[in-house]
Amino acid sequence: MAQPLDAAQLIADDKQYVWHHLTQHKVFEKSDPTIFVEGKGMRIKDIHGKEYLDAVSGGVWTVNLGYANETLAKAVSDQLMQLCYFANGYGNIPTIQFSKKLIEKMPGMSRVYLSNSGSEANEKAFKIVRQISQLKHGGKKYKVVFRNRDYHGTTITTLSACGQEERKNQYGPFTPGFVEFPACSAYRSPYPAGTANLGEKFARELETVVQKEDPDTVGAVIIEPITAGGGVIVPPEGYYETLTEICKKYGLLLIIDEVVCGLGRTGKWFGYQHFNVKPDIVTMAKGVAAGYAPISCTVTTEEVFQDFIADPADRDSYFRDISTFGGCTAGPAAGYATLNYIEEH
Repeated sequence: MAQPLDAAQLIADDKQYVWHHLTQHKVFEKSDPTIFVEGKGMRIKDIHGKEYLDAVSGGVWTVNLGYANETLAKAVSDQLMQLCYFANGYGNIPTIQFSKKLIEKMPGMSRVYLSNSGSEANEKAFKIVRQISQLKHGGKKYKVVFRNRDYHGTTITTLSACGQEERKNQYGPFTPGFVEFPACSAYRSPYPAGTANLGEKFARELETVVQKEDPDTVGAVIIEPITAGGGVIVPPEGYYETLTEICKKYGLLLIIDEVVCGLGRTGKWFGYQHFNVKPDIVTMAKGVAAGYAPISCTVTTEEVFQDFIADPADRDSYFRDISTFGGCTAGPAAGYATLNYIEEH
């Protein structure tokens, strides 16, 4: 029989041993941390038995299919008992099944590279851009342009592509080669009210930055399909059509960060599918496995993938990257179950 929780001791141990995310611990000198102990459906309970309606999907937009989802939990448990891990230089069944099903939801995309967090998925995308620059452009086309108010992760390099100064504060110097272009917020538009073709005007600001940097040095642009934590900003009509035109004109890879918007959160499988746009690389994490296992994906077109196909003797030609926990099979098992569950329900 399970022993009753000693709430006071657990709170004391939390204060003494745990370093919480995004928290100024000075507050715990006069108050206690909130400790959650149980979840079911959309509701969670804290250590004192108080129940909450979770309107933030686990605090950071992750638990897409609710707590105590027996289908997802069983998929993870069964896979862990069959094969919990092997490095992803080799194949495994859940990765194959998940990758195939994911690509079926993403017309125009072709290949799935697994890692374990949204930050890491975007790091992989940047490494793909940099390596293609070396393989095809003599190392010159290495810069990545990012959008103001967009967020792409918490590592030093993903913060280098962060359009939120409050997140970057105190963490510089940053990785060189990342350049910002303006946000596309109609609510705080620099253009007069009633301006025609507002989406196109916002997109042309990307072109201005690319021209200033020298198009021969710019390899990619990264954006969120709908800016999430930076204000839930939906681009005006015509934005993506013009953005796509600019990318084609200057030979830029278009990276779309679906870490928040992906897996049904916007009413389609992916946020970019609301718009007339064809990405070269799509990154995702969070809701991919609904919080039941860590997983992230860097998904590319076949054209991008083929840039790394060459004679095996050429050791600089393949994607020379690894993610240790991209070999955990619980992630793709949970991801496969998540895709199936969304389809069925």
